[in-house]
Amino acid sequence: MRHLLENWNLVAPRLRAAPAITLFLDFDGTLVRLAARPENVALDPATRQLLLRLARHPRLRVCIISGRRRADLHQQIHAPGVRYLGLQGWETRAGQKPGSDHRRLIDEARRKLARRVTETARLWIEDKGATLALHYRGAAGAAVREARESLRSVLEQFPGRLRLIEGDHVWELLPREVGGKGAAVRRQCRAFHRGALPVYAGNDATDEPAFRVLAGGVTIRVGPPRQSHAEFHLRSPVEVRRFLEKLEGEVR
Repeated sequence: MRHLLENWNLVAPRLRAAPAITLFLDFDGTLVRLAARPENVALDPATRQLLLRLARHPRLRVCIISGRRRADLHQQIHAPGVRYLGLQGWETRAGQKPGSDHRRLIDEARRKLARRVTETARLWIEDKGATLALHYRGAAGAAVREARESLRSVLEQFPGRLRLIEGDHVWELLPREVGGKGAAVRRQCRAFHRGALPVYAGNDATDEPAFRVLAGGVTIRVGPPRQSHAEFHLRSPVEVRRFLEKLEGEVR
């Protein structure tokens, strides 16, 4: 992958020429540094103001897409005009709730997993309503291996009903009907300007389906260079903010 800021000449003309831009940004690890617990992060005020300005631009649609709940994203960012797509892009509006079948499925999976996994400060289960996450950032290797086997055992009890996606030190169980970020960005692109250039920045494996769907756009993997479907990479949320500043300059 090429470093985006070091190859800006390849991207700038496309941004200037695009009649509209749909900007998709992951949150944890992309706009903010990763933390042991989701509640321990805080968006830099300068980044929030930058998102506000971008969201007001008539050529831009700004979407934050994350495994977090939509309400959590809204509270963390609180930028009018920004669209929040929670639960891997499935939760698109305030008050949206999973169907009763999905809720019962996740409840059952959580109970089974809780009987097998001993929760600690660094290994814990998060029930998000329509999805279920098992976090393991900072957990010891033996505990992680045991948790992985427990998760696989639970998954096998729901053949064809649940699927597993892996993020950065988190596994997430989703009902089969709840699509991931690839399906979400496809829907958002169809709903906006037909000629809009999609731009997507994300930091882990949950973003790879979106990179594949948006292969004709500008795709950016955040973090150390690694194998990815993204075309470019940035090293950290600090560089993501620098990219957003440069994007703002190109669309003025």
